[in-house]
Amino acid sequence: MKRLIPACIIFLIVVATYLTSLYYITNSCNEAQTLLNNTVNAYSDNKTAEKEIKKMENFWSNKEKVLSVFVNHDRIDDIEKAISSLSVYAKYPNNELFYEYADTVKILLHQIMEDTKITMHSIF
Repeated sequence: MKRLIPACIIFLIVVATYLTSLYYITNSCNEAQTLLNNTVNAYSDNKTAEKEIKKMENFWSNKEKVLSVFVNHDRIDDIEKAISSLSVYAKYPNNELFYEYADTVKILLHQIMEDTKITMHSIF
């Protein structure tokens, strides 16, 4: 009985930490996807998307510090590189590479959210 109480407390701490990280990762990725959609819309409307990209870069640089606790650093770095590439290719109108890197960011954000959920695939 003496071992059951600490085991339950540790279990509750693990579950609370998981739920907190799931909430934080999901909200961060959803907000990043919203900013990405705004960037793509601004670029496709032949406006300057540089302001939208700057918002996304600032958002990601603020979130990546906490996300690195929960997510693999390589994934975070890949997203940061793709966002940086967006800022380079946004300077030129009708550039297909802009859309390619936007899709890359979207896919990487989706992968982070999927890897966070508890499924048989993520466990094994």
